[in-house]
Amino acid sequence: MSRPKDVLLDGVRILERLLVPRGFQFRFGGEGNGSGGSFAWGEFVREDRRLELHFRQSLGLVRYHIGDQNVSHEFYMRELGAEDQCRYPGFSEDPRRAFDGLAHDLSLAEDFLIGSGASLRQAAEKEAVITAARDADAAAGYVGDKDKLNRMRSCFRKGRYDEVVALARELKYPTRMSESERRIVEIAQEKSSS
Repeated sequence: MSRPKDVLLDGVRILERLLVPRGFQFRFGGEGNGSGGSFAWGEFVREDRRLELHFRQSLGLVRYHIGDQNVSHEFYMRELGAEDQCRYPGFSEDPRRAFDGLAHDLSLAEDFLIGSGASLRQAAEKEAVITAARDADAAAGYVGDKDKLNRMRSCFRKGRYDEVVALARELKYPTRMSESERRIVEIAQEKSSS
């Protein structure tokens, strides 16, 4: 099997046909070994725009950057309304085929290549909101809030309102409660104080 750096650089030649005429230049970022094996990465750069590429056994992370905003290939293509036309990532035994697919998809991204980047910025904002919500859910699970919410609902069904109120006070991320969970706490507070 070829080294990730060699496959990445072969793939770069495919992408250069589209990107170099638009002013982008490739910069090899490096290579190394991680828990998943050998990898290589690099990026095409033009002024404040970058197309970040990571290769392990296949082309993995593909991320678009404009200034300090960035977005994954998937989110960006969805924002462009092009997700049903995409060929990347695709499924092939030949890892170089992913670069062919990405070259095709890049041809749909004039917003990034020569446009204002407005769609990329919108996609980056949407992805950031979704990622933050996912991270907050994970954090709530790590600190035990999800378990407390389940116990809170169970106590409410059993009429143990003081326990519901006590559990609600223990939550590390109370803002993550749903509207129905907030209502359970309100009802429990009314019933426990009466």
